[in-house]
Amino acid sequence: MVGAGAGKSRSNAWAWPVGILVGLAIGIPSFGSKGGVAFGVALGIAFAIAFGATGKRSEGGKADGDRSEGGADGPHRG
Repeated sequence: MVGAGAGKSRSNAWAWPVGILVGLAIGIPSFGSKGGVAFGVALGIAFAIAFGATGKRSEGGKADGDRSEGGADGPHRG
């Protein structure tokens, strides 16, 4: 059996390449070749963090390991 949230999460992996390409397009003309590449990588990381591509989260915004509303063991009361 696959994890409880299988099929419900959306991938935000597009944020990495989009951020890097936008960063390169802005950074290379502004800062030159070395500085532009560094700017592109930094902007790619910023996009990935901003759009949630770094963590595994479901559409509800909770991490996969969070079972506060129930999970494989049922609801947790306490």
